[in-house]
Amino acid sequence: MTDLEFSLDEEEFYQQLSMKRGSRRAIPIQRILDAAKDIPNPKVMYRISEVKIIDADHFTLDDILFNSAMTIEKIRHADLVIPNIVTSGLEIENYCMTKDNMLEQYITMELCNFACRFAQKAMAEHIKKRYGMELADCIYPGEEGFHLDSGKKIFDLFESIEETIGVTLSDSGLPTPSRTAYAISFGKNQ
Repeated sequence: MTDLEFSLDEEEFYQQLSMKRGSRRAIPIQRILDAAKDIPNPKVMYRISEVKIIDADHFTLDDILFNSAMTIEKIRHADLVIPNIVTSGLEIENYCMTKDNMLEQYITMELCNFACRFAQKAMAEHIKKRYGMELADCIYPGEEGFHLDSGKKIFDLFESIEETIGVTLSDSGLPTPSRTAYAISFGKNQ
C-alpha cells in the first residue's frame, strides 16, 4: 500500500499534545502543522503468512523460524497471521532533520507518529475489506517475550522493501526512517 493519502486529524493531534486547538499557545504549533502536514507519505507492506507451530516456544512464518511463547498464544487465537511494516515515509523525517528549532522537531516527529498510526489504520481497513477480518491484536519485537532480533526476521519475509516503501534496516536492527513500525498482527473473523 504505497499510495495512501495522509490526512491529519488535527483535533486528535492537539488532544495528544494536551493543548486546546486555537488557543494562543497553539499558534506556533498550528504554523508548524500548516507547513508540514502534507509532507508525510505513509506506506505499508503486509502479507498473510503460513504458520507452523513447532513447540511451545518456536514457530515458523513462511519457513522462517521465530521464538516466542506469547506469540504462539496469539497465533492460537487468530484466523490470520499478518507480518507487516508501516512507515511515516522518509520525506517527513528528512524534513524534520532540516529543522533547528526544538519545537519544530518535536511537532514534526509527532506528525511522523500520526502518519504511522494512519498507515496502521489503513492496513486494518484494507484487511477488513479484503479478507473480512478484524485485526484483533499484534505483537512488536521487543515486547512480551518476542525477541528484539525478530524484527530482522520480519523484514526477511518481504522482498524489495527499500524499493517499495523506502525502508531500510541496519545491521543492528534500526530502521530508516526511524518512524517505522514492524509487527505481527492477528486477524479474527468478524
